[in-house]
Amino acid sequence: MLSRRKFIAASGATLALSLVSPKKASAQSLRLRRDLTKMAPDDRFFQQYSEAITRMHQLPESDPRSWRNQAIIHANFCPHGTLDFLHWHRHYITFFEQICGQLIGEPNFALAYWNWSNEQGRIPEPFFTDGPLNVEFWNDPSDYNSSDWGPIETVGIRGLTQTIGLQDLRGGDVFTEDEIEQIRRNSNFNLFSEELEGTPHNIGHVLLGATNSSPPFGHMYSGLSPLDPVFWLHHCNVDRIWAEWQAAGNTTPSNSDEYNQQFVNAEGDLVRVTANDTRDFTALGFTYETTLSDLRSPVVLTLGNTGLDTPTPVLSEFLASADVGLRELGKADNTEVSNIDLATSIPVQADHLLTNLFGSHAFKTTSFLSTPRIAVEGDRILAVLKNITPPSPTDDAIVVKIFVNCPYLSATTPSDDPHYAGSFSFFGQNKQGMAKLEFVIDITKPLRYLAEKGRLVDNHVDIQLMPLAVVAEGRKQASFKVETIEIIRV
Repeated sequence: MLSRRKFIAASGATLALSLVSPKKASAQSLRLRRDLTKMAPDDRFFQQYSEAITRMHQLPESDPRSWRNQAIIHANFCPHGTLDFLHWHRHYITFFEQICGQLIGEPNFALAYWNWSNEQGRIPEPFFTDGPLNVEFWNDPSDYNSSDWGPIETVGIRGLTQTIGLQDLRGGDVFTEDEIEQIRRNSNFNLFSEELEGTPHNIGHVLLGATNSSPPFGHMYSGLSPLDPVFWLHHCNVDRIWAEWQAAGNTTPSNSDEYNQQFVNAEGDLVRVTANDTRDFTALGFTYETTLSDLRSPVVLTLGNTGLDTPTPVLSEFLASADVGLRELGKADNTEVSNIDLATSIPVQADHLLTNLFGSHAFKTTSFLSTPRIAVEGDRILAVLKNITPPSPTDDAIVVKIFVNCPYLSATTPSDDPHYAGSFSFFGQNKQGMAKLEFVIDITKPLRYLAEKGRLVDNHVDIQLMPLAVVAEGRKQASFKVETIEIIRV
């Protein structure tokens, strides 16, 4: 039998084979969300979005479609750190999009997605001029007391400029296309959702909002983050990544959660919707340019004729032998509290690290979205940080960097160090009454580096946490605790 490892070695490439894709609604009938960072300065989107924001500000306080009332929906109802995070926000931005179209008389109006991976994660120039797209243009009141978030007091400022993007900031390394692609390749919905939320989503909110060394912070840092026009485009990109993951043929599990009277439609009427309603995004009337074609990324190197609807016997044999599902390799409890600028090292006994590190598995690639395909890559090892007690809401303007077996780790160890694995931030997950948190970090790269250097033992790994203030001179008293770490192979 052809082994998985030999197959990968023989091909020297990622393997892709076509799957039968279901029929979709006509693209002509769908609102098309485009890449914000690739729009010309005079693109009609900027004028349309500006007009919609202006009209929302002009609505009376009693109208649930007003700018502030739309933000209050988020403060009152948004789930974070839960498995319906993606579902709820898909409904939220879709109803908002429809309201925009209604107010400007453009029923086909579509939001744009802010592609963090392009242009160093910068926001286009129209968001900095003296106009409706600039958060500083509006004097939006943010004083609000939410039952979930508690008192909210933020101001209209942003942590970016025309020349400084997300990738230029502390923790901004997570916004590269390579990092986003690693998230997309996780075929387990729970892990995919947790990693997408905890890393680029959360860090984006914190980097944009935590602009000062102490409060007040910008709107993006709080439950009223939708007061910043960029919020909706940030979440469109989160949703776009999920849509690509779905279009590749991955399965979003059934979720019976109901959102009764949390959202309003374009006419301002309360609606009843469920999490399951979001599983087919085209049924909600929109799509992304990247889900209609192979525009998202270069074609993956393939082996032989991979346009076949039916795998060849050799490929079928290989896929039949591929491991499926998750495998827990080890688990450890921790009693240490993590503090800013200080490393916390958590030793984990993990069985057969080397064996599992150099296996392989099949996944559904997002590189061929017009023709969903299965691809094969080397196995990946994830660290799942569980039962986390977060810092207080006033002290969580931090990015937590994760390293593996780094003998010289300090607060100045850079993200391009080979021991670095990834990062996460807290946002909305330390709300009042929330259960303890969970984050997912892919530790495959540093493990492979250690193995190549002969420094990886087969049954032990040190997971190291280095919390840093988003602003270097920021507050230093933030602390949190990770109670459990699991090492799993996917």
